[in-house]
Amino acid sequence: MVVVDPVMADNGKLYPAFGPDFPAQMARVCAKADLILPNLTEASLLTGLPYRTEQDEGYIKELLQALAALGPRYVALTGVSFEPDKLGVMYYDTVTGQYGSYFTQRLPASFHGTGDIFASTCVGALTRGLPLGDALTLAADYTVESIRLTLESPDANWYGVEFERAIPYLVQRMN
Repeated sequence: MVVVDPVMADNGKLYPAFGPDFPAQMARVCAKADLILPNLTEASLLTGLPYRTEQDEGYIKELLQALAALGPRYVALTGVSFEPDKLGVMYYDTVTGQYGSYFTQRLPASFHGTGDIFASTCVGALTRGLPLGDALTLAADYTVESIRLTLESPDANWYGVEFERAIPYLVQRMN
């Protein structure tokens, strides 16, 4: 399985290291994937659809359909929120036409690297044979647990979450 997390943008903006032609090139990479895991900003840049901070299910499904048109079988869109205190993922299977979603608690913090934790946990869970919906749920829960533990730490760092402290939680959930 080829999984692509098109790490290139957040909060409505392309990362400064990337030029304006980068999203089109990343779309070509996504076309070769079985599963893509963009956030909302990346989805907007990959599809040309407008980036919106206010979301509803119709808008998210439109993004998922446009991402699916790039070519992957599965599309999972992260950073989806229909309620102020919830954050999660919505996904689409192009073969079955099925949508799914999972929402968890939105914590009052933002850290670098949470997308990487989410993507790597999802891939690990898929490798262990979990279905996509379960893998995405586990990835969301582990990411939130990592953030929660970081917020509890008096030494919480601005540069990333203390995901290592949450590994026992992940191991327990994987068994």
